[in-house]
Amino acid sequence: MIEVQIKTSLPDSCALGALNEILKNSILRIEGLTKIDNNVKGLLNVKTKEVESVLANLPSYCEGVALSSQEVKVLIKEHTCLVAYPILESGCLITNAELIDRNIVWSVICDDKSFLNLMRKLDEAEVDFEIVYKGKPGEKSEVTYREEEILRIALEKGYFDFPKRIKLEDLANHFDIAPSTLSEILRRGQKKVLEKYFSGK
Repeated sequence: MIEVQIKTSLPDSCALGALNEILKNSILRIEGLTKIDNNVKGLLNVKTKEVESVLANLPSYCEGVALSSQEVKVLIKEHTCLVAYPILESGCLITNAELIDRNIVWSVICDDKSFLNLMRKLDEAEVDFEIVYKGKPGEKSEVTYREEEILRIALEKGYFDFPKRIKLEDLANHFDIAPSTLSEILRRGQKKVLEKYFSGK
């Protein structure tokens, strides 16, 4: 059994790209995808401070429900996705997918055969991709690719120094995201790192 993280670009015609623009000040995570005939259905978890605005501006191919004052579930009823197709058809299981700017980091579980099948199908579909991680499940910490990237750069730029060498707002500008979004990603990543550290004691 292999755990793989693959980074791909968002296709121009992908519904996820359109949603990413509509929900640009939110944190989006794909919780599930399935393929029926030539359509892909997807379930998104959206963390936002603008729940009413998100629900009001969803496109016609989506429906949403508020879980709390800062969280929405969005069902993409149908869309085509040239990246999701080869992953779903390869025999790999998508366990998570995270939208990062104009990219998606897909987390999948597979065996050797389905991994090779995935590589072949991505090549055949002419998908530009990068393998971010490949290993046994559980070897990698639960910190996502995005959280790891932000924590690393925050550390390099002196965000955790005392006094800080870079402010939250300036770090947010570096990633072209809202300071509130960056703050949440940092807190979530730090919590996971601390939990992993203390569980090993």
